[in-house]
Amino acid sequence: MLNASYMPRRFSSLFRQHLDPFTRAWADEVYADRRTDLATLLTFRELVEHVEDVLEELGWLLDERADAEEICEGARRLRGYARVRFQQGVLLDEVARELMLLRATLCEFLWQEARGPADEDARVLREALRCAELFFDELVTEAILVYASSLRPVVPTRGSVWPPPRRRRQP
Repeated sequence: MLNASYMPRRFSSLFRQHLDPFTRAWADEVYADRRTDLATLLTFRELVEHVEDVLEELGWLLDERADAEEICEGARRLRGYARVRFQQGVLLDEVARELMLLRATLCEFLWQEARGPADEDARVLREALRCAELFFDELVTEAILVYASSLRPVVPTRGSVWPPPRRRRQP
């Protein structure tokens, strides 16, 4: 594991411990980024309300050393985040940018926490970063699916067809 003096044995504990300062640091990045209108579209509460769920899911996946399939399923469980953003009028590229900033903030946070020189520390950090990147890529994919399925006509995708086709009522 990463150096015990700097990082708890479990990522979920680490994320819970640092949730508020992490969320503030990420929100500062969002507000500083002029490529989105998130700061004017959303209240602070609306902006940050999903961060805890994202970190909780990612922490669990990292703690369990989830494989790629489990990571994809974890991202699917957070599909509601993209639905909420769609309903709030956030554009798809803004959702993608929001997730990119969240991933960058998380990666920076993990690098700061992993200050130990041990080879084992580097291996664990590398694996955590790899999983986090896959997780955020899948979150972007889920957002694309939600936006594509929310617009008419229905856009077919490989991941799913949402909403499912309506059944005809039987007379």
